Amino acid sequence: MKIGLFQFRAKWEDKKTNKSRITKLLESSDIRGIDWIIFCEMTLSGYTNNLKVSTLNEDDINFFINISKKYHVNVSFGGVENKYNRFITLDRSGRRIAQYSKINLFHIAKEDKYYRRGKELIVFDMEGFKVAPFICFDLRFPINFWKLSNCATLYVVIAAWPYVRISHWINLLCARAIENQAYVIGVNSIGEDLNGNEYRGYSLCYSPLGEMILDFQSREGIGIVDINPELVYEIRNNFPLKK
Repeated sequence: MKIGLFQFRAKWEDKKTNKSRITKLLESSDIRGIDWIIFCEMTLSGYTNNLKVSTLNEDDINFFINISKKYHVNVSFGGVENKYNRFITLDRSGRRIAQYSKINLFHIAKEDKYYRRGKELIVFDMEGFKVAPFICFDLRFPINFWKLSNCATLYVVIAAWPYVRISHWINLLCARAIENQAYVIGVNSIGEDLNGNEYRGYSLCYSPLGEMILDFQSREGIGIVDINPELVYEIRNNFPLKK
């Protein structure tokens, strides 16, 4: 499966500008053959506790539905619904096939004061993979990754991970891949929020052996990886950690 990790320089709390930027980058990118495009946490607003901006409206949802239909591609994006910080996935026809609500809220930034805590881990099917979605701060809590490791073959983490702690992001994504013997993808934000926190991307993909397949660093556009679920089963059969 070919997956596009979409990075763009966001303008915080400005959905109109961010939609325009995403549209231009898609139009200028070669996405032929891509099966799935993944965007970062709170894609259109940037990470914020401002519910008026972070909450998705009908036009916002339709923006991503139109991307799915226009390019005939699966799409995942972040945004807020009913006070839940969500990771939403659409199929190639724009139909919602999965949604995950962030469980580990970033209390240091008072996220727990504004948003509801998700309660359910999920795994969904995507082009031959069993995908476990997570959001940002979830990455620091390996137990929930372990709980899904008997079935998940690909973990995807969308985030707004500040550059000041980017080494944690890089190393924790690698660790999750090694300990669960699964592919791990992380899609991060670029830009500067209203509090002066800087985000520089570094969207990544690791193999089930912890080998770095892609480091998109701070580029804008789509970083493409081509991965195969059969490798996961091969590695797990040859080195059965779970036993």
